[in-house]
Amino acid sequence: MLIQDKSQIRGLVALKIFLLFAFAYFLSYAFRSINAVIAPELVNDLAISNTQLGLLSSAYFIGFACMQIPLGLAMDRYGSRRTESILLIFALLGAITFAFAEDLYGLMLGRLFIGVGVSACLMAAFTAYRRWFKLEQQGQLASGMLVFGTLGALLTTVPVQISLPVIGWRGVFVVMAVLVFIAMLGIRFGLPRFDDHPKHNQGEHAEASMSLWQIVRHPFFIRMLPLGVINHGGFMALQTLWIGPWFIYVSGFDPKQSAQILFLFNAAMLCAYAFNAWLIPKINLKGVHTILYVKWALMLSLVLQFFAITSTSTHAWIFWVAMAAASTTHILGQSTVSTAFPKQNAGVASTSYNLIIFIGAFFVQWLIGVGLDISTNLEQTKADAFRQVFFVFFVMQLAAYLWFYFYPKPLKKNFQIHESL
Repeated sequence: MLIQDKSQIRGLVALKIFLLFAFAYFLSYAFRSINAVIAPELVNDLAISNTQLGLLSSAYFIGFACMQIPLGLAMDRYGSRRTESILLIFALLGAITFAFAEDLYGLMLGRLFIGVGVSACLMAAFTAYRRWFKLEQQGQLASGMLVFGTLGALLTTVPVQISLPVIGWRGVFVVMAVLVFIAMLGIRFGLPRFDDHPKHNQGEHAEASMSLWQIVRHPFFIRMLPLGVINHGGFMALQTLWIGPWFIYVSGFDPKQSAQILFLFNAAMLCAYAFNAWLIPKINLKGVHTILYVKWALMLSLVLQFFAITSTSTHAWIFWVAMAAASTTHILGQSTVSTAFPKQNAGVASTSYNLIIFIGAFFVQWLIGVGLDISTNLEQTKADAFRQVFFVFFVMQLAAYLWFYFYPKPLKKNFQIHESL
């Protein structure tokens, strides 16, 4: 793309840039969610346990989390275009490795590579948007990325379930590899090159590195920490793996019905993201801080989750779908973290918080599998095992929410981040 500076980024050129980044994030989210649909096939074909399944799916989060700090440094030095296009090669290799793996270790290696490969798909876009687009466009661009990400989750529900009898889970990953290759070419050759060497002096790098310890000790970061690890990371663990088996073993649906409900689950998130994008500017204009909206929405999410876990009705899936919509405010909570810090440290703060979310997703996803295996070894039915483990997880989320609500003092109507520290 022959663009000399950001003043030329407008109209169709701007749309093309957005769509290239959005397509890559679409695939990133699809990779994140796909195991929730193919889990029964993996268990049957390779005879893996719940613990192994949780560990396998969590390998994505390990690869993703490990790249967060290096990712920020790479984008500062080499720009979003080069950084993301190179990392997508790892996602391509991971998809191919997963498709042809014959044992758990091969699957884990593939999943790990995928996590590394797609780790830049959102942050590279946000970094480029901050450099290339006006400040007032940032919210719209961010909301658009989240909509495309949720569409990626929708791709892994009914469409994947329909294709499984035809091409199998291995064929699905071959198709994903082809799509990643297309995304990689688009990012590499379709984005502007003028920002391949962002201008930052060495002193700025040193300042950012030195401020990391101060960031993680910041009172607002500490307030948000348990919520990010347990609630936000845990929701990702459910969405990307364990909610699918819940619908099968607890609700009694077959895999096709489970995929249909997962489609509704993710469709509800898509609608909620669009609703939040419309609502937040309006309530901010009325003086209501975003974090207060997050407070009430996440409280509702916990109430809905409690009913979803304890209800024995065949219609309990409705609680899960409603909970998914309420849980979209996790991303709004995440977006407030950087506002507690000076502008020059906002990137480090965002990346650091993103890291703890994915660490939480890894541990919750794996430990739910461990808990399920322990319960079934104690001769519990699969349905009872799921209810017990999910209820323990619910209690942990409630504790994390109470910490968020009260530390260092309660969230009140006139809350301001800097006044609460």
